[in-house]
Amino acid sequence: MQINQEKCVGCGICIPWCPVEAIYLNEDRKAVVNLDRCVECWICYRVVDCPTDAIGPPGELQPPRDLMWNFACPTKDWAVTRVAGRGTEEMKTNDVTDRFGYGDVGFEVELGRPGVAATFNDVEKVTMAVAPLGVEFEPNNPLTTLIDTETGRLKDESLRKVRILSGVLEFKSSIDEARVVLKAIQEASKEIDTVMSVSVINRVLPDGSIPILNTLKEMGISYRPNMKVNVGLGRPSSPVKVSEE
Repeated sequence: MQINQEKCVGCGICIPWCPVEAIYLNEDRKAVVNLDRCVECWICYRVVDCPTDAIGPPGELQPPRDLMWNFACPTKDWAVTRVAGRGTEEMKTNDVTDRFGYGDVGFEVELGRPGVAATFNDVEKVTMAVAPLGVEFEPNNPLTTLIDTETGRLKDESLRKVRILSGVLEFKSSIDEARVVLKAIQEASKEIDTVMSVSVINRVLPDGSIPILNTLKEMGISYRPNMKVNVGLGRPSSPVKVSEE
C-alpha cells in the first residue's frame, strides 16, 4: 500500500485505522506507509474516507507482498489450493467433509492477529516442532504449501522475516499422540514473537464423552466452554465408522 504524497494533506485520519501501526506522519506532515510494518491488509484503502483519495495500492503487488495480501485479505482463491481463506472449513463442516474420524484430533493454530501480526519465522517454529511427530498437515491449507511437511521448514528461507496479519496452521494426529503434539505446541509458543491461539476438534463418542477433554484436563490446559458443535445434520461424503476402542 502507498499514500500519494502530492495528494496527502496530512489530516492523519488514516493513522488510527491501520491495525499494525504502519502509517505515520513524516517531517513534512504527510502520511507515509512503513512498508516494513505494512501487511497489505488494505484496510486504509478500503475503509478510510480519505478526503483527497491519496491512499491506494501501488499497482500489481510483487512477491512477497502479493503473498502478504492473500493472508490479510482472504477473499480470493489461492492458486495452489483453489480454496479461499487463511485455512479451510473442515473444523466447522466436519459432519459433511468427514475429515476427522473417531480417534482423530484436529489442531488449528493461529499465529498473529490484527494489531500484532506474525512472521513466517513464527509459523516455521511451530511447524518444525510438530512435523517430526508425524502429524498430517491439511493439504488445502495455504501455509502447508509453503513448508516441507516432513521437517516443517519453509521451502523458501527468504520468507522468514516477512510479516503477515495472521496465519492458520491445520494438522491432525491420533488421540494417542495428542498429548505429545500439545506439549510440542506449548514449547514452540515460548519461542514465537506473537500471539497464538490453539483449537482442537474431536468427535463425540456414542456415550457422549469427548476424549480430548480428558487429555486437556490431565495436562492442566484450560479451554473455553463456548465450543462449536456439529450436530450431525449433514450427510457425510463417506461412511462413518465407530471405532471399537
